[in-house]
Amino acid sequence: MMTSSTPASGTGPAALTYALRVAGAALIILVLFPLYRRLPVTDADLVLRSVITSADLARTMLLYGSLIVVLVALVLSRLLDADKIEEWCALAARRLTAIPFTRFAWGLALLSAAITAVFSHFVLAGKPTLIDAMAQMLHARFVAAGHLSGPADRFTEFWQIQNSLVTPNGWVSQYPPGHVVLLALGFLLRVPVLVGPTLVGVTVLFTAFSAQRLLRDDPVVARLGTIMLALSPFLIGLAGAYMNHVTAAAATAVAVYCALRSEDDERFRWPLLTGAALGFAFTVRPLGAIVAGFIVLAIWIVVRGERRKDIAGWVRLCVGATIGALPFIVAIGAYNSHFFGNPLRFGYVAAQGPLVGLGFHSDPFGHYYGLAEALAYTSSDLVSLSLYLLETPLPAVLLVGLFLMLRRKFSTGEQLIALWALVPVVANVFYWHHGIFMGPRMLNEAAPAWALLTAIVAVGLVRLIPRRQFGNYSPRAMLTISFALAWAAGVFYLAPSRLKSYGGAWMESSRIEPPHTATPSLIFVHGAWSGRIAMRLIANGLRLDSLEIGNRQNPTCEFQQFANWYAAKKNGRMTPRPEADFDPASRSRPATMVIAEDDKIRVNPGQQLSRDCLREVVSDTAGIIDISPFLWQTDLPELTGDGTMIVRDMGPEANSQLIAHYPRRTPMFFYRPPGGDKAPKLVSYDEGLKRLWP
Repeated sequence: MMTSSTPASGTGPAALTYALRVAGAALIILVLFPLYRRLPVTDADLVLRSVITSADLARTMLLYGSLIVVLVALVLSRLLDADKIEEWCALAARRLTAIPFTRFAWGLALLSAAITAVFSHFVLAGKPTLIDAMAQMLHARFVAAGHLSGPADRFTEFWQIQNSLVTPNGWVSQYPPGHVVLLALGFLLRVPVLVGPTLVGVTVLFTAFSAQRLLRDDPVVARLGTIMLALSPFLIGLAGAYMNHVTAAAATAVAVYCALRSEDDERFRWPLLTGAALGFAFTVRPLGAIVAGFIVLAIWIVVRGERRKDIAGWVRLCVGATIGALPFIVAIGAYNSHFFGNPLRFGYVAAQGPLVGLGFHSDPFGHYYGLAEALAYTSSDLVSLSLYLLETPLPAVLLVGLFLMLRRKFSTGEQLIALWALVPVVANVFYWHHGIFMGPRMLNEAAPAWALLTAIVAVGLVRLIPRRQFGNYSPRAMLTISFALAWAAGVFYLAPSRLKSYGGAWMESSRIEPPHTATPSLIFVHGAWSGRIAMRLIANGLRLDSLEIGNRQNPTCEFQQFANWYAAKKNGRMTPRPEADFDPASRSRPATMVIAEDDKIRVNPGQQLSRDCLREVVSDTAGIIDISPFLWQTDLPELTGDGTMIVRDMGPEANSQLIAHYPRRTPMFFYRPPGGDKAPKLVSYDEGLKRLWP
């Protein structure tokens, strides 16, 4: 590591120093002790299983990776001259800081954007891989065409997908619209694949600007941390997959920089831009924006120092930030009011119910989330972040914890960067959803701070060790070599391998090319029976929390009858209500039965399925295809187009009504034929009916 520069003296508040030491101890405990293994795996859903599996795998890789790196570093430190290592580090530091800053910052931003674009195009085929991004891409198609929403009518079930909902004013994704608007802009410019890379570039650029100010006495560390961020597979991966976390990261990076500028440049533009960045972040990820607001407030409190009592200065900052944020706050309030009936009611709540909010309570799926669960999930997040952030064999978060405990004094910039990294972790303790996708994605917008903090820690730990030798062995040289080897392994092998692993067989179904026809067509795609039921219910207004519980508590055949009744009731046809269990506390659950790959239903032991239900089972036996990855790429309802329109196969009777609604389109089927060849096949509608619905 580069060690020529000396760290700034401790200038921040003493209370904050002690708080960071406590935080360091907490990080060590949460990483060293696998608290996540205490989560109830016997009744785990897919998200919980992925959390535990990811953390265990990361823990194992970090353990063996650390042993290998330390052993190699021990050998090399005895073979190499310690003074030479110091000279090499000093030379590297001088060359790095000799690069003009503007050229360094913009060059690194463009490099990171280019890597993201290459990854997105060549590894992910330019397509989103998670339903979150697919729903927002679909919504963006409507926005790009001049519609705030998609149509909501009796045919919505044919293209309804998860994480979206039907409102009195149309179909929308459940997410705030900020990221959707950026994706729509990408569609308008015909380059949606460049949205993620552009946001990565913005994040890296403004992180470089902020690091230069926060670590102005330690430019080597500032630049090293920015390089780490630019090459972080954690940031690149989610950006290349169109996820909205990188939009929040970019907005937060802009807000932090503008907040810093507002302290040494008293022009009104800087608090105005700070508020605008926070306001835009609120239209993307509200919790992330609130966290960013705390970070901005901390910057203003700490950096202002003795000027904290300057009332006029505070008024200028607050008024400017309020004016900057106001247009975005008004816009999101109007959006929420239009679609969800209340300016303060977000799509998450409308789609999943009130239990989607922060706090310790049962989540929308009926699992209790208390303090013990929060610590267990946070332990998993931090273990996974230790690996995914930079893909180095050494655990980044554990090293951060050690540094925070051992460092006697912190500079103001170091304290603020630590807060930037740690506050999102604390905030997510109170949020029940800790999904793992290309890493602990709820912490992705904090990646800039964690990259900077990792650089501070690596150089800082080396500096803590005196330049002493025991014979021909130098502990300082050994640690320097360990960090250099670990980062080199991450940059040149482990990080590229991680990004490459997101292609190939990993989530391969998300990259299936949709069929295209030269003439207008209506192509039915055959998905899972349980999916057909779920989308019929969501399209007719059932909330996701009720859907998840009902799907888990009831045999699929009986739940199909409930879905038919629910849709009929929505359309004004009154029939007796079938029995259905929606009690989240019930433990009497039907067993699962596998029909085909990734296709399960629930049945009671010894249950005899009706003729109609057997027909649904038979239709799935050859295999299923999810339509979610296709929809944003083809013609959509109410949008002009003379090519392929993809819709869900809902069965012959329902399909016939949709075919009559689109008389100019030729109906066809896209399905997996029986036999060893699992590649989807486009066939005529009559042949598809014969194969799937005999």
